[in-house]
Amino acid sequence: MSSPSEQMSVDIAAQCFLNALMRETNDWQLRHAADGSAGSQLVIPLDERRRIEIALRYVSPTQHHHYHFPARLCRDDDSTGQPLDFAALTTLLLDKPGVSGELDSSVITRFNQRVQESHRNTWQAIAARPDWTRLRDRPLNFGEAEQALLAGHAFHPAPKSHEPFSDAEARRYLPEFASAFPLRWFAIAREQLAGESLNLTLPQRLIRLVSESAPALLTHLDDDTALLPMHPWQASHLLKQPWCQRLMASGKLRDLGEAGESWLPTSSSRAIYFAHGSDMLKFSLSVRLTNSLRTLSVKEVKRGMRLARLATTREWQGLQLRHPTLRVMQEDGWAGIKDEHGVVQEESLLAFRVNLLKAQPEAQTNVLVSLTQAAPDGGDSLLTAAVRRLAKRLSLTPQQAAHCWLQAYCEQVLVPLFRIEADYGVALLAHQQNILVEMQQDLPVGMIYRDCQGSAFTASAQAWLEKYHQADAENRFSEQQLLRYFPYYLLMNSTLAVTAALAAAGFDSEAACNQRVRDALAALRQQVNDRTCLDFVLDSRYWQCKGNFFCYLHDHNENTIVDPAVIYFDFANPLYSGVK
Repeated sequence: MSSPSEQMSVDIAAQCFLNALMRETNDWQLRHAADGSAGSQLVIPLDERRRIEIALRYVSPTQHHHYHFPARLCRDDDSTGQPLDFAALTTLLLDKPGVSGELDSSVITRFNQRVQESHRNTWQAIAARPDWTRLRDRPLNFGEAEQALLAGHAFHPAPKSHEPFSDAEARRYLPEFASAFPLRWFAIAREQLAGESLNLTLPQRLIRLVSESAPALLTHLDDDTALLPMHPWQASHLLKQPWCQRLMASGKLRDLGEAGESWLPTSSSRAIYFAHGSDMLKFSLSVRLTNSLRTLSVKEVKRGMRLARLATTREWQGLQLRHPTLRVMQEDGWAGIKDEHGVVQEESLLAFRVNLLKAQPEAQTNVLVSLTQAAPDGGDSLLTAAVRRLAKRLSLTPQQAAHCWLQAYCEQVLVPLFRIEADYGVALLAHQQNILVEMQQDLPVGMIYRDCQGSAFTASAQAWLEKYHQADAENRFSEQQLLRYFPYYLLMNSTLAVTAALAAAGFDSEAACNQRVRDALAALRQQVNDRTCLDFVLDSRYWQCKGNFFCYLHDHNENTIVDPAVIYFDFANPLYSGVK
């Protein structure tokens, strides 16, 4: 990692905060050097006499800016100004009426506390990961890439907030610290066990998991008892709940403690991975990460079951024949605890994810968000490093290699996901944390989609759903919902991060990279049955963008908000050409 003096000029946590704010406000300007020399400034007016100025290392038309800190508070014609640390910078920005609005001061104070905690958490992770710079030297496997994400969401004011984790808990349970831990196990009476599983019964699924992860516990099994894995932190949380204590007192639930193999927390924190296990696990975790309390619901785990069942149909097989390199990490099972009244307690839920990497744990399968993350030392991103290795291997210029990588990304990620929506009516909301790019020697050759709870069906899927008795699926999208969410996740959140990372490395401009994306989607538009979504993303002047800054400032829980549309705003479409 770079020296402390160099680190002062690069602050990826502050960058996430500022880019989220810049994307959702417009009372700022970019000022370029009058003499045409290199260097631009972000200028944010505070009042008639004061302004904040921050030098920019990279200017992005989609607000993926890179900054040269510190920010400075300037008065009148003073061009030098007073350097500001992050706490002073955020306090000044939150004092702006256009930011704070009419919110109570206590709300602003709590928000700022969370922002400062996230900033501190990020720097603690950076300090704990001196190995991060070496990750650029070679292709990464799945576990390494999952734990390479140090900053989190690039457009969020507090992407590494994790209430109520203590520092010690964060170091043990969060991926940015390269942590690993064993599961905690409950022995549970069969009548208190809730859940489903395809192919294997739920008891068989759990026995397989115990056999692979903690075989010494098999002696606790009998005809009336099952063994249920728990995230260690969540287990401690559950044991404090009255319903759980009553089950313990009745002998229907026993805490066996931690045992067995170590599991890696992945980039989402509540989903964990054991390389040799048949399943990955996603838990309810009663922790607030970014905009939501990360607990599962029965509705969500049943979405995974529905998609897994449909994946066994002839229609899905036809889809796979068209796109054999697209795979879905099916969530074909779930489990949880029923209280003494038979009510499933959602804080106890876990989902099983088929571990598609079990046979090749060292394969270069990398989560997109880690690839595109701005480097904590200001150097190459992991994507940039992969493109440079690709250029060297193929004797290409860096620009040619970047174009090859982007073309392969479009072929392996964008085109399949858009075709599935257009021809099958299945919307897989693939934001960059749920896109696993399968690469061979740094070039994309396939994709794995995960998080089947983020799936929905459009009207085009009606006949298919009816044929297989799934017509009552609750995760149905209207056209309005499709056009809001699908482009946001797959284009704004994921693809623009790719084109911005390539441009920030100097391989090409964002405009030129986005034109290549447009060309790929325009060609696909001529091949599909339903062009509604492709027409929208290519021909509309604006897309809808999620406003994480003000969502978090107003303390909305994104998972429970009545109308999620209220946190979206218009964003100028970078693929719009004005020509149809």
